Amino acid sequence: MALADRVRIARRFQRAIRIDADLGKLAALEGYICPRSSAEAIETMARHVEENGQGAFTWTGPYGSGKSSLAIAMSAALMGRKRITQYAESVFKTKTIGILRKAFPPRMRGWRMLPVVGRRDRPAQVIGESIVSANLIPGLEHRSWTDKAIIDTVDEIAQSSPRTYGGLLIFIDEMGKFLEAVINNHTDIYLFQELAERASRSGKRLIVVGILHQAFEEYAHRVSRGMRDEWSKIQGRFVDLAINASGDEQIDLISRAIESDYKPDNPGPLANGVAAQTRRETSRHFARLLEDCWPLHPIVASLLGPISRRRFGQNQRSIFAFLNSVEPFGFQDFIRSADDGAVYDPDKLWDYLRINLEPAILASPDGHRWALAVDVLERCEARGDDDLHLRLLKVLAVIGMFKDRSGLRGNLEILRLAFPAVHDEIASRLEELQKSSFVVYRGFSDTYSIYEGSDFDIELAVEHALERIPGLNAEDFKRFFELQPVVAKRHYHRTGALRWFDIAVVPLAEAAAAADEYTPRNGAIGCFLLAIPTMSESEETSNRLCSEIVQRSRDWEIVVGLAQQIGAVSTQTREMMALEWVRDGVDPV
Repeated sequence: MALADRVRIARRFQRAIRIDADLGKLAALEGYICPRSSAEAIETMARHVEENGQGAFTWTGPYGSGKSSLAIAMSAALMGRKRITQYAESVFKTKTIGILRKAFPPRMRGWRMLPVVGRRDRPAQVIGESIVSANLIPGLEHRSWTDKAIIDTVDEIAQSSPRTYGGLLIFIDEMGKFLEAVINNHTDIYLFQELAERASRSGKRLIVVGILHQAFEEYAHRVSRGMRDEWSKIQGRFVDLAINASGDEQIDLISRAIESDYKPDNPGPLANGVAAQTRRETSRHFARLLEDCWPLHPIVASLLGPISRRRFGQNQRSIFAFLNSVEPFGFQDFIRSADDGAVYDPDKLWDYLRINLEPAILASPDGHRWALAVDVLERCEARGDDDLHLRLLKVLAVIGMFKDRSGLRGNLEILRLAFPAVHDEIASRLEELQKSSFVVYRGFSDTYSIYEGSDFDIELAVEHALERIPGLNAEDFKRFFELQPVVAKRHYHRTGALRWFDIAVVPLAEAAAAADEYTPRNGAIGCFLLAIPTMSESEETSNRLCSEIVQRSRDWEIVVGLAQQIGAVSTQTREMMALEWVRDGVDPV
């Protein structure tokens, strides 16, 4: 049986939303999942309306973050049509619906809705045409609309039939198109300021929501200072709310978008393993989310969200474009050709990105790292290495590029989870790739990554330098530990006198001399000495030496502390010295 017979994408995730065409249609709402972050934005908006009478808002979020779908869902909850309103109530939690209804009382027939989709034209003309299309006032004809006519018309609609309708809710999608029109066609957006002011003085009868892909000021780079100041005044009339799903919310959306008969009682070893590597504190819940994304490998599910947030991605839109893609190595291509039980492995994700999105990636800030990874793969392939070597490089490349938001690291355990069928071979293959300078092991983070340097073996050079570094002294610690003075804050609050202590890090063997030679600088009244045992002093000896130092009579206050993680401090200081010497070409003697 083909995998396509068991797996499909929910219909809701196979089409884009356009608010003027889809508002009020149950089909546009079916299957919609409202992320908790979006519901919180709606609740915040409702509180502003109820408590302050604020009537103008902007929703700002990157492309594909679900802003239009959220507008459709909010409209459905308030528009007074029984069937669609009941469905909207199942989308939002009871708490959110209660807050919405309290701030936006629906009266007998709910709120009137005016969906507007922006374009590079005069805002008054576009909004006027939307009023006519929505038939909110029967008998209106297409005409050339003025700002005053728009304000008067929307105010008339909002204030009419107060016992029957809750008011008028205007959604202006693609509001940025109007801002772009100002730059290109020298049109005016002062209408938005008038709308915002009228909405906030309407007694909660008129609400205006502008939907933007980026903040107002981002559109103002190419306009004059005077125009930017004007835009700032307009923006000040709107309360801006961020609409952008978190990483876990995106994975939850993926799990709901993929429908299958695969319903295990508990997460499997792959999901548990990846969850433990990325979400240690909440790994059980996260593992459940990853398991529900089958047949995506848990690593792929963890990476899709971060990939979609990059400059070449469009958030949820990019995720669902991948899930619906019939392009080579896309998800639909995979389930149509794969056998029952197959999993979409992370190396296939690299292939999908390279074949379908490489030009966009190269033009993005990730282009340099991508080009380096491609070069390493091509050199490995040209040398005739086997398939597992190439697959390991692909996984390391895709994890390395998007590790910041995914929580994944290219360590040995993750790579074994990526290829469980050859679990025992991974360590030896990584060692071979290391010897060929295709990957590099970073000891401080215990991870492997694509080798991005030259043929110079920095690891070997540092190792040679470490072997020849002499013992550490006070000057070495002074160079690498630039610690700020400690202010006696409680003393200052009680007495009004500002006093502080210097801080110095010294080898334990030199701590007594440093204490005897200490002279305050810049008004300090004493010094904190952090002693580092560098000559294998025992704990008993170290404590005794510290006690002897503080018991000496002197003119200045000296406080001595003994470092706990002795080995780590000394080791990292030596490594910093070795790196400096390698960088400067110094031969340690």
